[in-house]
Amino acid sequence: MSVSFHLCQPGRGASCGACCGLYNFRDHSRAALTERLAEQTAQLRHVPKEQGAWRAAARNIVESRSEAPLFSAVRVCPLLGFLDEEQRRVGCLGHPKVTGGVDLRDCGVYRASICETFTCPSFGWLEDGQARLVEAACQDWYLYGLVITDVEFVRGCLRLIERELAGPAQPEKLMAQPAALAAVRRLFALKETAAGRSPHAPIFGRFTPDTEGEPVSRTLNYARLGVRAAPEDDVVLCLGYDPDDAAMITAARERVRLHVRAVARALMD
Repeated sequence: MSVSFHLCQPGRGASCGACCGLYNFRDHSRAALTERLAEQTAQLRHVPKEQGAWRAAARNIVESRSEAPLFSAVRVCPLLGFLDEEQRRVGCLGHPKVTGGVDLRDCGVYRASICETFTCPSFGWLEDGQARLVEAACQDWYLYGLVITDVEFVRGCLRLIERELAGPAQPEKLMAQPAALAAVRRLFALKETAAGRSPHAPIFGRFTPDTEGEPVSRTLNYARLGVRAAPEDDVVLCLGYDPDDAAMITAARERVRLHVRAVARALMD
């Protein structure tokens, strides 16, 4: 593996529940997911820690969902919740480290053995420095999970920074300069803040469901848009833009450029 630390629970405010289907809904806004996690946490808080009770509670959570998963082929585990009262850390409520010893993960949508051994693609595809940059810049559960699991977004952002610098963008240098790290956070935070995207489109980053409910990668139809490809387009897609015309994609590209330039300026000051 390229990454030397545990991506799921690295600490310092960062934690991730993406592999448990956390973001697998059309409305995967911070507000919607905070409410969903809080409800699941509350429903499981006082359930006796034994298999039968937890299976029944998990089933009730699934059956009471008001929204179907965006990708029907991707499982959404009802055991995901907040691990702290401050709602700053997400994770498995059935994990033995959370329950105090009993392992209740089999009551969710995956076997405990799968949960124990699974590593998402980011473990192998991100370089250690890239992963550490995401951890340092995204010290909250919502943004960290969105960014750490989108390898193409992270790589795309760093490529654009290198293009602006006309040289390497070393994660270690970005982390060492507070102003540069803050600018990187604002760039990564476009995952949450970028304007001009449809909040209810069947899109998650650069993916949309196919007829079987599997995620398939989206592309830009340059002929229909009447524009040529640009260096920012991979990041634009990863942000979830689905532009209808030249003006929309031009605005999205410029939004990305402004944030990339801010990182470069901070690094050079």
